[in-house]
Amino acid sequence: MRSSFPSTISAVTFDDFNTLRYSTNREDVIYTILKVLRKYGVKVEEKDFLREYIKADKAYRKSLRETFRESLLDNIIIDVLTSLGHKIVNPRFIVTQAVNEGLASRKAVWYPDALTTFETLRKKGYKSGLITNTHWRILDKTKKEFEKYFDVITLSYEHGYVKPHPSIFLITLRKLRVSATSCLHVGDDPIADIKGAKDVGMRTAFIKRGKRKAKADVHIKRLSELTELL
Repeated sequence: MRSSFPSTISAVTFDDFNTLRYSTNREDVIYTILKVLRKYGVKVEEKDFLREYIKADKAYRKSLRETFRESLLDNIIIDVLTSLGHKIVNPRFIVTQAVNEGLASRKAVWYPDALTTFETLRKKGYKSGLITNTHWRILDKTKKEFEKYFDVITLSYEHGYVKPHPSIFLITLRKLRVSATSCLHVGDDPIADIKGAKDVGMRTAFIKRGKRKAKADVHIKRLSELTELL
């Protein structure tokens, strides 16, 4: 495969889930969160908790589509407990502990060629960045692992906006100290990743993990193809 990009490309940014990593969990982390809340003395029936959580999650996703503003899972859980009439002493601490344990139970693994692709691109002199939409906090252990591979890490819950909002791409470019036209963004979402990146002038690579199609500069099936394109 011959390079499809000009020599001016100096950085590559990546989406996270379904691009670099995938989840192996069978059970939703919300059940673990509920178990931990009960351990801390929060008396709540599963059916009531799940009913209010589903309602709150739908409202969160509707707001996300309309405003692109991000919110933490922790805040959603607090809203759920409030809607159920729970008046908890120090709710932020308890919910943080519950969410931490819930997120720690989530098993995520790298796609087989992800790490070798990072190493090859770094040896070739490319800067790297991670731009991910997540209202689930990244735990310290995972963040430290990310720091081994990425020069810049932009998390939507820290930034305040999600892809495809232009600001999340622009702040990453600024931190990388590269122009939009000299950066390639790699992702699996036609709108959040591809359209969002193209709208700010970035080059794009769509990694096809399913049946969706995208108007990207290039389509790939494996991350390792990037080492031949660049």
